[in-house]
Amino acid sequence: MPYWMFDVLALGLPAVLLLRGVRTPRRLWAAMSVLAAVALAWTAPWDDYLVRSGVWSYDPARVLARLGSVPAEEYAFVVLLVVLVAAWGARTGRLPATPRPAPEVHRHARLRGTAGWLGVAAIGVVLLLAGGQLRYLGLLLVWAAPPLALQRAVAGDLLRARRVDRAVVGVPVVAWLCLADRLALADGIWIISPATSTGVLLLGLPVEEALFFLLTVLLVADGLLLATDDRALARVLALVQRHRHRARRAAPSRVS
Repeated sequence: MPYWMFDVLALGLPAVLLLRGVRTPRRLWAAMSVLAAVALAWTAPWDDYLVRSGVWSYDPARVLARLGSVPAEEYAFVVLLVVLVAAWGARTGRLPATPRPAPEVHRHARLRGTAGWLGVAAIGVVLLLAGGQLRYLGLLLVWAAPPLALQRAVAGDLLRARRVDRAVVGVPVVAWLCLADRLALADGIWIISPATSTGVLLLGLPVEEALFFLLTVLLVADGLLLATDDRALARVLALVQRHRHRARRAAPSRVS
């Protein structure tokens, strides 16, 4: 099976079917567009490094084109994954985020969440330095943990209050993508290097791949929930305005 067909069957077609007959608000489309752009910008250098360093590879006969070292279909995969998560969230009625009474702001929850994911990033650095079969796992944690920490720093309390929404949106998509990835690996569309993988399998799937989809879907689902939550957007706007105010106040001293 060519890579483009995998993208269509595993991501594109399910997303289209899920969106049929579902009213999708403009704000959800806007959130999808912004998040897809951010996901591409964050993931592209990481994907390129994985390919160039031999962590994962692909059959050149299965791809239509390459951007750098990475198949163009991989970038399409990133965008379609965002669309699939949004489509499932819209179908289940969990996206866009529905207005709710504002929970009490738990700064400790935000701090704990941020510190926890920064700790995961530190573990990733240690694994990466160890190298060998821990390399892929280390790279995965170093890639995923910083944006997850940032989400918690801004709105960890809001995400905590939406635990059920996050589970409903995320768990089925993770299960589906793990199944699709298992089939893709069996078909040889892409290959995970045994030299940089732990070799631990979860129902026949390398544990790093299962963790990749868990973390990716978590990032996307949380990002879409926050991007369609007025309280989270207000916090981001307040942070931007505060930064601009501090920059304006500091400008005269720099000139002098």
